[in-house]
Amino acid sequence: MTKIKNKNEIIKFTPKQQKFIDKYCSNYGIRSATWCAIQAGYDRDSAHVRANELLDWRKNKRVAHEIEMRLAAARDAWEVTRDKHEAELQKIRDAAMEKGQYGVAAKCAELRGRLSGLYVEKLMNLNATVSEDEMVEKFKKYFDSEEEFKTLSDEISKTIFTDDDK
Repeated sequence: MTKIKNKNEIIKFTPKQQKFIDKYCSNYGIRSATWCAIQAGYDRDSAHVRANELLDWRKNKRVAHEIEMRLAAARDAWEVTRDKHEAELQKIRDAAMEKGQYGVAAKCAELRGRLSGLYVEKLMNLNATVSEDEMVEKFKKYFDSEEEFKTLSDEISKTIFTDDDK
């Protein structure tokens, strides 16, 4: 394929290079560069070497540049933004509703709500240590008298420790 970079420069790729570029970009993250080289027609025994050469800027600047340009354009499409994510969830929800898959639709609606900040999930981890002096102060604050403390303490003991524990 011939590609015009600017008015004075025309970039030409060999058919194998062009096929490698196409295969590599369309299968990016799915197939290996070696697989793409084999599919492009390079010899199976040396495909891994050819793939590395084609991707190396020092050895094959034109091919590497073309791949980078195509992947840069694809990254824009792959980029996850709040709006794209919300629109995708809406599409999935609508398709699920049409098929009567109400569980999927409900989950998509929930995820859209989370994305919009309608649900707040709080996780609390309480690992506080209380000194003996702090504990005494808290007990004094909660109980008006020693007798009230002893009565409640006895009731709690009976609840926690049954006759079987003795």
